[in-house]
Amino acid sequence: MTLTRANSTAASAIRSLRVKALLDEVPKTEIAKEVGLSRQTAAKRLKSTDMRLSEFIAIAEMLGENPGQVIVDAANKEKASAAADAKSK
Repeated sequence: MTLTRANSTAASAIRSLRVKALLDEVPKTEIAKEVGLSRQTAAKRLKSTDMRLSEFIAIAEMLGENPGQVIVDAANKEKASAAADAKSK
């Protein structure tokens, strides 16, 4: 896996957590408290394409998600997207 694809997978996994938090209407203050961050920092990390693994795991578990499965799903999504891009060229 190239670094670019790894970064894309990480961004996709974080995006999945952000969407889950939004759909479940979990306040950023609650996420921040669970992870030990300020609300502003938690919001920034959820909007970014990168975060600490410990934060990712804590947020995923807080949202009732298996962190490993979130990453696997993101990797599969990225593979499918790459395959579709290659096919269209």
